[in-house]
Amino acid sequence: MVHLSGYKPAVEATYGLEPFYRMYESGGGIRAVFPGFFHASRLYGRKILSQPFSEYGGILLDSTAPAAERAAILDGFEASAKRALAVKGFAHLEMRSPLSLTADEARRFHGAPIFKRAVRRLDAPEAMWKGLDPKDRNVIQKARGYGLTFAEEPGEAALRRAFYPLYLGTMKRLGTPPHPLAFFLRLSRGLGRAMKVFLVRFRGRPVAALVAWAVGSTIHVTDMCSDRAAFFLRPHDFAVWEFLGWAREAGYETFDFGPVRYRGQEIFKKKWRMELSDYSYAYITGRPDRIRNTFSGGGGLMAAAPAIWGALLPLGLTRLVGRFFRREVGL
Repeated sequence: MVHLSGYKPAVEATYGLEPFYRMYESGGGIRAVFPGFFHASRLYGRKILSQPFSEYGGILLDSTAPAAERAAILDGFEASAKRALAVKGFAHLEMRSPLSLTADEARRFHGAPIFKRAVRRLDAPEAMWKGLDPKDRNVIQKARGYGLTFAEEPGEAALRRAFYPLYLGTMKRLGTPPHPLAFFLRLSRGLGRAMKVFLVRFRGRPVAALVAWAVGSTIHVTDMCSDRAAFFLRPHDFAVWEFLGWAREAGYETFDFGPVRYRGQEIFKKKWRMELSDYSYAYITGRPDRIRNTFSGGGGLMAAAPAIWGALLPLGLTRLVGRFFRREVGL
């Protein structure tokens, strides 16, 4: 996902961050890659961050590499990171849920679980349907009865005219600073068919949208948004169910629903029979006691943002100010 090369120019052009990318080769083949950026925040300090504006990041190791080679790569990676931190005068390197590390490899780094992560294997549609609670099946059947439709709509027009207006309204409702439209457009251009946009329509009008990234056999939902006026139609439930069927039909094996940060999110994600596992940040640092991230310290901005966005800022102004706040927290 964020390890794809198309992610880098979108972050550089939209947020002006300096990249810290590393690649490790052996025998003419790529054995590991690390995507990251130098990120200076007034609240959260100066660090190398992998990856900003994403739920995942970290070093990606070749799964076929023997343990000794992986250990040597990690040794070289740590040495390279410490040199860069020293030259820049930055405090630490932060990796967001590096998924390619084994349990033993993860213990090389500082960090601890901060959330859970929701993932499930994609079964045959009949099995997934039977696995749902009867009341959730009833919600989906009612949505179909209302005439909701779900379809992938590629291209920038869908991002501009349908997704982004819904996204802006949802971010204001949730009290979350929005990314600028340019960020999504650059992701679309850089990632191509790896970034997918789906729309739920009611009588031809978009009432919900879902953005997913596809890599290998995994598909990961990053954004969901909807029109408050259409809540009675339950478009989010309909979107997730239809997406599960689409993903299975398209040949994907795993659905990644990302981290679970609060109780309402846990309830919504678990009803799709997601399996929860630890979601952790990992750090390279000489001072683990001074680590600050957006969820465990210096949280004044994070605490104030919902009130600022939800109640004080007009919708149009959130587009202008959101970029500053997103850059500050790197989320």
